[in-house]
Amino acid sequence: MPGELDLLRFPLAWAGVLVVLRLWRRRDPPLATVSDWLWCAGASVLFWDIFELVNLRLRDWWYTGVSPSFVWSGVFGTVSFATVLPAVRLMAGRPVLAPAQHRPLRLVLGLAMLALSLAFPRVAFPLAWIFLWPICEALAGARVPLRLAPLGLVLGLLWESLNWQCPRGWIYTVPHFEHPKLFEMPLPGYLGYLPFMLEALAALALVDRLRPRLNGALALCGVLAVHFAVNLPARRVTDLSFAPYQASGVPEEALRLERRTHMGIDRALAVQRRGWGALADDPAVVRVWIEKADSR
Repeated sequence: MPGELDLLRFPLAWAGVLVVLRLWRRRDPPLATVSDWLWCAGASVLFWDIFELVNLRLRDWWYTGVSPSFVWSGVFGTVSFATVLPAVRLMAGRPVLAPAQHRPLRLVLGLAMLALSLAFPRVAFPLAWIFLWPICEALAGARVPLRLAPLGLVLGLLWESLNWQCPRGWIYTVPHFEHPKLFEMPLPGYLGYLPFMLEALAALALVDRLRPRLNGALALCGVLAVHFAVNLPARRVTDLSFAPYQASGVPEEALRLERRTHMGIDRALAVQRRGWGALADDPAVVRVWIEKADSR
């Protein structure tokens, strides 16, 4: 896939996945109308932006090949984030939910998980992928069936495989679990997709409860405002490199390094001139780049 089209690989490929899932569910589609899609997609953007905010503290995943334009990077993120909950809904349908018991306790538990993950990010980071589950169940007044958790592994493998070697994608620097990897994700990280599936289903249950009470147009505008607000600090903290870039006049050695690692042309030029010691990024990120450069 040549040039700039490759920078759109993930949303294009994932749009294809959504089409396939929708055809698979054509007899009883859980997303039957345009309104259903818009509500689910908008909620998906807000859902993922919450994780983006948490990651400003955790710094467990980083984005490469981001558009140099703030507007276009925000649009790209909107489109990409909007695929998450629709995929979950199409995969799981509308399961029968049981009433949530001990709702105040669930809410407190979720908030405690969030606080621990932010206070101790190197040891409590797994809680960042769980805390929304009890919170959303408490607010929705519904409990999602545990039997649906394995579906998260299917979606997780799809997400990670489509991200594999994307010029515009993400890398992980998970503390203590950087190896071995399947695609970009450390193998133990795939276990996180089990509770993540339940978390996403709980978020959808909350959306279903709130939808009749909200104005759709105002809700969508609010989601977009939040997303672009989150995009501001994310560009400074977790966006590592930008693309496309001007390649003319750049030494071939630096171009080869950038194409292997997606570290960005400025960092590749610095390494080409002065070696890896020229980088002052997070040490875990530098280790990932060195490994990518040595392995291809």
